[in-house]
Amino acid sequence: MIRIQNPFRTPSEQELIAIELDQARRGLLEAQTGRDYANAMVIYHESRIDRLRAKLEIMTQEAAA
Repeated sequence: MIRIQNPFRTPSEQELIAIELDQARRGLLEAQTGRDYANAMVIYHESRIDRLRAKLEIMTQEAAA
């Protein structure tokens, strides 16, 4: 038997908790994704700085010679 749910019915407390729990899990997933991105950007910029410093040091030494 197919039961048609009433869209105007007020959700029960358990249903509201389940919905909020799902939203919290989705929020956590989004935050973890943002953290992963931020960590990757930190590594990228640190690597970029190291590369540029090394290049600048070589250029400075060549100019002094």
